[in-house]
Order: sequence, then structure tokens, then C-alpha cells
Amino acid sequence: MRTLFDIADEPSADNADVLYDAISRKLAEPSFRPRALFDRFRIEVLATTDDPLDDLAAHAALAADPGFGGRVLPTFRPDAYLDPDAAGFGERVRRLVETTGQATSFAGYLKALRERRAHFVAHGAVSADHGVLEPYTTDLDPAAAQDLFAHAIDHRLDARAAREFRGHMLFQMAKMSVDDGLVMTIHAGVRRNHHRPTFDAFGPDTGHDIPVRTDYTENLRPLLEAFGTAPGLHIVLFTVDETSFSREIAPLAGFYPSLYIGAPWWFLDAPDAILRFRSAVTETAGFYRSSGFIDDTRAFLSIPARHDVSRRMDASFLARLVVEGRISPPTARRIARDLVDAIPREVFKL
Repeated sequence: MRTLFDIADEPSADNADVLYDAISRKLAEPSFRPRALFDRFRIEVLATTDDPLDDLAAHAALAADPGFGGRVLPTFRPDAYLDPDAAGFGERVRRLVETTGQATSFAGYLKALRERRAHFVAHGAVSADHGVLEPYTTDLDPAAAQDLFAHAIDHRLDARAAREFRGHMLFQMAKMSVDDGLVMTIHAGVRRNHHRPTFDAFGPDTGHDIPVRTDYTENLRPLLEAFGTAPGLHIVLFTVDETSFSREIAPLAGFYPSLYIGAPWWFLDAPDAILRFRSAVTETAGFYRSSGFIDDTRAFLSIPARHDVSRRMDASFLARLVVEGRISPPTARRIARDLVDAIPREVFKL
């Protein structure tokens, strides 16, 4: 509020209307149009998350616009097409195979997903984003997969079978990333819409998504045994279960060359949590097995503030290492720059 809106007063019940009106006036100014803020924030790359059947026409129009010099990329987000418990799963899958001209079979379903991924790559996508309750993976034989698929599109899977199907599809997404090069980001460990009355009254994303304990070591083992050392594969693990950073995620990233530690996000992007994250992962995996800082927000105006917080916390952590004699000042400066520039470029193939 101070940096963007020139508001120094602390919000209160007494000045809420005045501050609201001041912000509204600012938002109406040409300097607060999205493109102006894109330039002001010095954003080099911004990625959206998009439905697999999106035609990406807006992305194509923006890329072709000579008046816009920024880089805005789509991201393949197939969750609703991979989870048989998702609302409308069967209808979505049937529309997917019909749109791509494939047979309504498991093999046709995989071909349809590959075709849509290719469409995203052609429009500049560099990653596929996966939000899962648990990062469970499994490799099924084709006959078992076909049987689960047939039941899934007719909404006839029990909880155990639905878990097997989700796990196999996360495995298949990794296999596709090996082939087409899309970075695979996995966001796990959130029980979404925890309070049913609030969800019924106000819908999703209304403040009651709650972290759950998340197991990565065993759940990801089938995927990592198959693809964890595959050349060119990049998997970025994000979590809201901070107890898993030192116990599982850092050791996994320390061994598997395909695996990177995602930046703290959501419940963990507060100053003290960022410092706990750095302490938890650095001794085991170092700085260069992380994703560096990438922002994950629905609020465009919060982007510079979130980056600022992350950079300040990383600088604080590095300063402690310098004072303790564990790294030199030139090395600390290099790491600080790399965490916000070189590392994200490399991890996300930019």
C-alpha cells in the first residue's frame, strides 16, 4: 500500500472508506493498467495456468502484438482431466478425446493429452502444473489402466481405485514430460475446501484450504525410479507441509538430478517460514537444487512485494552464513543474484 498507492496510514475501521476510495482512484489511472504495471515491475516472464482444452487465442494475440514486449506463457494444468473424483471428470474426458479425434479408450485418452500438451508447447509453454492431495504414483499395465479408465469416465470407481488411477496418471505425466520437455511442477498436501458450509455459501478459494501431512519418499518412488535420472527432465516439488523439507524433499533433490525444491508458497511464504525453509534444505541440498524464487499469486499487485520479501529473507540467511565464516561475501552475492535470476531460468528452461 505504501509503495504502490502512497498510503502510509495504517488501515482501521475509521479510515477504511477513505483508503478504499484512494485505492480506487489510483486503479483508474493509466499507470495502473496491467501492461504499465508489467513494465513497472520489470517482469520478464509471467505464466498463467490454463485448461488443457483452452485454444490459447489470448496468448497468441499477445505474442503477436508489436506493442507488447513482455513474455506471457501458458501452463498446462490438467488436474480436472486426471482426477476421477473431480466434478465432471467423465464429461471433460469425453470432450477431450472428441476434440482431438481420438478413441474413447485409455490409449486414446493418452494420445489426446499428448496432443494438447504439444499445442501448449507450440504456444510457448515451458511447464505443466499438477495440484494433488498426495503425490502418489504407480505404474499400471495397459489392461489394468484401461479397466480403471472405463470405470472412471462412468463415475464407477471406489476410493482405492480412484487413487490408483490418479497415481498412474501422475506417472504418465512424468513420462510425457520426458518426451516433450515440459517442466513438471507438483503442488501437494492441501485439503481443499475444508469447511463445507463455507464452500456451499461462498465457493472455493475462500480461506479454508488446510495443509495435510505429505509423504514424498515412498509415493514418488515409482516415478523417480523410472524417470528420476532421465536427461532433461525437471520436476519441481512444492509443499505446504514444511516438516517434509528436511526429512524428504531435500534428500530426494540431493540425489535425483531431475528433482528441484520448489520455493515456499501459500502458508509458507511468510518471513520466518522462508528462513526455516532455507535452514531445512540448504545443508542437505544446497542452494542450486532449489527452484530459486518464483511467485505464485492471484494478486498481480502483490508480485513485487512477494519478491521483495523473498530477497530480503535470502539476504538475511546468506548474511548469517557470511558472519559465521561459512561462505565468503563474493559467494553470498553470487548466490543472492542466482536465486532470483539464473536458477529460475535454468530450472524452468527459460
